Amino acid sequence: MKIFALDTSTEAICVAYTDGQNFYSMNYFGVEKHAVKLAPLVNDFLKLCDVKVSDIDVFGCGIGPGSLTSLRIGLAFVQAMACVTSKPIVPVVSSKVVAMNLSGCEQDVVIVKKAREGFVYISCYRSLQEVLAPSVLEIEKAFDILRKFKDPVVVGDAAHMFESVALVGKKELQYPRGEFLLHEVMQNFKANVVRKPHEVEPLYLQKSIAEMNLEKRLKGQ
Repeated sequence: MKIFALDTSTEAICVAYTDGQNFYSMNYFGVEKHAVKLAPLVNDFLKLCDVKVSDIDVFGCGIGPGSLTSLRIGLAFVQAMACVTSKPIVPVVSSKVVAMNLSGCEQDVVIVKKAREGFVYISCYRSLQEVLAPSVLEIEKAFDILRKFKDPVVVGDAAHMFESVALVGKKELQYPRGEFLLHEVMQNFKANVVRKPHEVEPLYLQKSIAEMNLEKRLKGQ
């Protein structure tokens, strides 16, 4: 089975491909934004893999949490490829993929990412089992959560905020890796977590500014 997967939940773009025997992956950390870089990056990557979009059997996509704009760019790109080829999409939780970077860690692994000002996305894994599902919390409440875990390790672009209560992992550990992304896609595929393109949505846990402004206007009526 030929699988192509990508994740745009962080500042990096992670792409990966396997045909069941060979494995390829690439992470892009350049200055160009996802909207500009994603299409040419995927095109070049698939050429290196010597595979056409029409040859792919299953598409995988990290659905977050993360920046709504970045997530939508990645998801829309995968949805377009899946629609054109009439192939399914397997969604995966990006924070679980990141937690796999510390798969040998005996401590609780907490993923903390920047959300709206004063808030963070947070999730926790113990031996890669979900202890705290991805949530969005005020920073002070996130501190309270972290204090309940035993010697937690935190990774993510908000990890530095919590160095007083947890061990901060190296920066490179906050980015999804291709082999782990594909692993989660294959596991979810086996578990029948398979969706039609229009059924997949980003795991965006906070309301958009537009939604908040609309609520304010409605309350003022």
